[in-house]
Amino acid sequence: MRATFGVGLLGLGTVGSAVARAMTTRTKRLEAMAGRPLRLVAAAARDPKKQRDAGGVTVTQDVFAILDDPDVHVVVEVIGGTSPARDLQLAAFERGKHVVTANKELVAKEWKALHEAARLAKRELRFEAAVAAAVPVIAATRQLAASRPRVVRGLLNGTTTFICSQLDRGRSFDEALAEAIRLGYAEADPTADVDGYDAAYKLSILISLLEGRHFHPDDVRRTSLRGTTLADVDAARARGVTIRYLATADFGEKATRARVGPEEVALDSLEGQAVGPTNVVRFETDLAGTLVFSGPGAGGDATASAILGDVIAI
Repeated sequence: MRATFGVGLLGLGTVGSAVARAMTTRTKRLEAMAGRPLRLVAAAARDPKKQRDAGGVTVTQDVFAILDDPDVHVVVEVIGGTSPARDLQLAAFERGKHVVTANKELVAKEWKALHEAARLAKRELRFEAAVAAAVPVIAATRQLAASRPRVVRGLLNGTTTFICSQLDRGRSFDEALAEAIRLGYAEADPTADVDGYDAAYKLSILISLLEGRHFHPDDVRRTSLRGTTLADVDAARARGVTIRYLATADFGEKATRARVGPEEVALDSLEGQAVGPTNVVRFETDLAGTLVFSGPGAGGDATASAILGDVIAI
């Protein structure tokens, strides 16, 4: 049995609390799969006095107390956004820590800087949870390195899938969005979801992995879901199709074209039948053929599953 592997957790929101809870309740399972004990050493939060699930460990406002702790071997960053997350990840690498993150915006935008920092530090940057949460599409994408991609297509944002499925049931866009916010599928400001930023970040990451080079999210054409009406959905369903918010990358000989936006899909397809936070990702390649993945693409527990899978794999 190898020595104990210490985890420092940055962020104690829905995902961070789920990670802490899983590390507390699944100790034996995690140790068996990792081949060594995994221990949550400490967690950082903006308000350490706020009541939250931290797995019984010390909660601090001082993130550098965690980054400088010699008992912390891997930093799990679930703060989100680019600032201060970017500087904290780079600081973790400078201190010889591995980094595991669910931060799709940061990975998509700062691909080169983060990968170079990991390379120089001889440490790992892992981000399975950044795309499709528990659905292992990052691992699958890495395994497709020998195949030439032709198309990546699917549902990468659970909020828009939920809204579209509510439109299928006769609700207006505004009613469906309000329900998504009430259920916690969407933030109070849903811009990142309904205007396509979230899906663009995730598609950017998949393309970057498949091409072996950074594909910036600004190069993904975005169309908002806001203009989709109940009449649009009714007309589509009358033709045997419906509308879903799709992310698509077409890998041409000379260029890759990427887009996210509302498109028609067959009613009986996986995409057409998807409800709630379901993600569907379809890869079309030359060697491996067509592979399809589907499952929960959001939620604390689903995201924690992917994060801890990355921690175990290091």
